[in-house]
Amino acid sequence: MRGVKRNGHEELTLLELVLQLHGEFRRSLEPIRVTPLQAGVLLFLRRHAEANVTDAAVALRVRMPTLSEVVKDLVGKRWITKHRSVTDARVVHLRLSRRGNALALQIEQRVRQVNSTLAEQDQRALGMNPKGSQA
Repeated sequence: MRGVKRNGHEELTLLELVLQLHGEFRRSLEPIRVTPLQAGVLLFLRRHAEANVTDAAVALRVRMPTLSEVVKDLVGKRWITKHRSVTDARVVHLRLSRRGNALALQIEQRVRQVNSTLAEQDQRALGMNPKGSQA
């Protein structure tokens, strides 16, 4: 399926745009050895201190087994810590370590850089509010 032409340029379909962005994020994160999903978990935990595993999986729209594997990797790299709830042993809370927090700051910077390269029309297609436009 081809995109619609606007102002002489082909407008990407939403799926094409998302796939391009995924590639851009992957490339921008390679130097710091973080995958886009790992970055998503770290940024989620930066905004939601003491979130539990289920909350993170729901927010990131990934299955629990997928998130469990990512969490295991992040714990192994000492970027996050896991703590069992004192009130319910089935619940596992996640927290950024100091290293993880520093890495999350680097990731935020890289996300801003990728966002700055997006055309206004692409930002609108993704539901973002481009700089200088009215909400």
